Amino acid sequence: MMFLALSSLLAAAAPVRGTPPKLPAGPIPDGLGVNIHFTDPQKGEMEMMAAGGFTWVRMDYDWNQVEYEKGKYRFDAYDRLMAALEAHRMRPIFILDYVHRFYDDAQSPHSDEAIEAFARFAAASAKHFRGRGILWEMYNEPNIFPFWRPRPNVNDYIRLATAVGRAIRTAAPGEAYIGPATSTIDFAFLEACFKAGLLEYWDAVSVHPYRSAPPETVIPEYRRLRGMIRKYAPKGKNIPIISGEWGYSSVWGGMDPETQGKMLARQWLTNIVSGVPLSIWYDWHDDGPDPKEPEHHFGTVLHPYKADASPVYDPKPTYLAAQTLASYLRGYRLSKRLVVGGNEHFVLVFRKGKDVRLAAWTTIPGGAEVLIPASPGRFEGTNHLGHAVGTLVATAQGLRLKLTDAPLYLRPLSPNTVLSLAAVWETLPLDTAVPYRPTLALRATLTNVTGRTVRIDDGTSTVTLTPGQRCLVSRTIKLERTAAPMPAQLSFRVDGSAPVVQETAVVITNPLDLLILPPHGNTVSMILRNPSGEAFGGTVVLTTASEDGVSARLQVPVRLDRGNTEVVLRGALQQRLAVSTVGGELRDARGITQIKLKPRTFLPVLEKLRAAAGTLQASLQLIPDGDARVHSDQTLAETTPPEGAPEPGMATLCLTYRYDEGWKFVRVAPALDVSRSIPDRPAALGLWIYGDGKGNIPRVRFVDATNQTFQPDGEPITWKGWRYVEFPMDGTRAGRWGGANDGIVHYPIRWDTLFLLDSAGGRATSGEVWFAGLTFIYD
Repeated sequence: MMFLALSSLLAAAAPVRGTPPKLPAGPIPDGLGVNIHFTDPQKGEMEMMAAGGFTWVRMDYDWNQVEYEKGKYRFDAYDRLMAALEAHRMRPIFILDYVHRFYDDAQSPHSDEAIEAFARFAAASAKHFRGRGILWEMYNEPNIFPFWRPRPNVNDYIRLATAVGRAIRTAAPGEAYIGPATSTIDFAFLEACFKAGLLEYWDAVSVHPYRSAPPETVIPEYRRLRGMIRKYAPKGKNIPIISGEWGYSSVWGGMDPETQGKMLARQWLTNIVSGVPLSIWYDWHDDGPDPKEPEHHFGTVLHPYKADASPVYDPKPTYLAAQTLASYLRGYRLSKRLVVGGNEHFVLVFRKGKDVRLAAWTTIPGGAEVLIPASPGRFEGTNHLGHAVGTLVATAQGLRLKLTDAPLYLRPLSPNTVLSLAAVWETLPLDTAVPYRPTLALRATLTNVTGRTVRIDDGTSTVTLTPGQRCLVSRTIKLERTAAPMPAQLSFRVDGSAPVVQETAVVITNPLDLLILPPHGNTVSMILRNPSGEAFGGTVVLTTASEDGVSARLQVPVRLDRGNTEVVLRGALQQRLAVSTVGGELRDARGITQIKLKPRTFLPVLEKLRAAAGTLQASLQLIPDGDARVHSDQTLAETTPPEGAPEPGMATLCLTYRYDEGWKFVRVAPALDVSRSIPDRPAALGLWIYGDGKGNIPRVRFVDATNQTFQPDGEPITWKGWRYVEFPMDGTRAGRWGGANDGIVHYPIRWDTLFLLDSAGGRATSGEVWFAGLTFIYD
């Protein structure tokens, strides 16, 4: 339903004068920045950075340099840098790092003396620069070696970060303090920090979302991280995510300077649409000229400095992309993302007063045609490098155009009724977090700011809005009690135009997550996770079908007492299933469906290998890999751990290993080619892993038809005992190299490695890891 009410638009709140805000709060380009590696810029360097649209820099703030004698500090180098930044209206993230020659043998601070000294250094620095808009960041990538030495230790980091937080809050309580600047979005490390109470001190959570995959793949990771922050943040405290360091090397496989420019624009726009207020691109200029060294080619400009030239560095397409985004959208704020077709398409609406501009692109290789809701009229198009692409014309149906993998900026050449309404339409939150209920009423207010009467249709009713009137666009959404975010959309049409659609992700705060495991023999097992710990009783109703067409129905009772967060459920069928499809639903005690389970088909791997080779061990080969100069010992045997197999009678393989320090891993590869027995497009490879708690990293590896190699990663094995793990096989969350090197899995595939164990951080390690039940899974 919709209702009418006379109203006027609420005026935007005026910015507070005086002390700069702790975090970026202004329109574009505020919040766009770059990493630097200097305290004294070259002549002309700051002018070029400012002209590129950069309003922030991120720079190491070196403890070893500042504390020149124990308890004595010298700030002169950073005083000079601050003066240069302020002269160009730029603000810094200063990274409180790393080690000191006076403490802990120049290892990362872990003794009481070193932690207290580091905290005093941080407090003295914050006090010295108080009121100048600095973000003080707690260390850099403490979750990996070599930044945390001799090896990562989250507990030591927490002790240090807590001491620094207390010291800064005492010495300079108005200063902004952020962390932990993890390499990638390391959820295990982050949650340990949150559980320890660091969100009491941090004003933002900084992460480094590096990946070889496209920038848009970070969106579900940001959503997961927002949920984790909500769970642990002090009540009423809003803690945003900061993208503190992230870039793409222009000599990575599948990358070149032109593609790198597209990645910068897409990365920044993806961060903006994800509610990330600050994005730091790594790096300002290339670090060297070696054409084969990826670390030399993250920059926005080339390496050589040209003292007598203007500009002083040769810009790469990355610089032009940054400059174009910052200048074309200068003074604009994001209104919302419009849903136009599938999730692969991105159409962002920006607003400055009554003016509207768009940024649009797609992640579909080769591009795709879309219809953007708009009133008839002409549009100016500008590509991501600032070049005009001509005039585009919208009809009564909307603006039809082909999107590519490079953002296109669009400006209506005259007021556009549909886009003006889309821009002022109340924006849905990125996430709508609610306890489970069968339905949710979704609504957003729409105000007619166009100066003429319009007819609005939201699919349930139609109203006429005169200038200044407003209405609610609403819809009732059916919910499931699932842990997966559920997309929920609102839409309206203006005088018969293409629908204007926006979306939120509904997140259930007390979900039930039911994972069907690969059947073994005549047993179907499931893991029911209940993260809220609420009591629950009900029934799982399963339907199964075997490859010979025999189907069966199975009911498994469920009982979760309060505080019980996970239970393994098992049901027995009358006959053994080899290849099987299993689906069904979870019902509560009243018989009301809580979750519908999408059918999954399971194809066992080890059984096929055993049948082909006669014995399991004969079907596998053990291959040490990595640095040939690093010694390792490894054996593979069909044995059972003390706790027994994960399922009765299931074959288990034990990998015994010992790695010397350095880059070393071992691969368990099929001795036979099983590719022909693998149907195309598996969604995942599932297996049981019996962990030894040593933190080494499990992986699998496969090769596609172009000889492109994909290597999906699992979480470090920090657990002991059995845990079921699934490796996604869609190519989006995997390292890759060779062949097409485009991140797209070209079928058919060939299995290179069924199980890989990589030494974490290159440290010497030894232990035993069992694995069992390798199964291809199809959705």
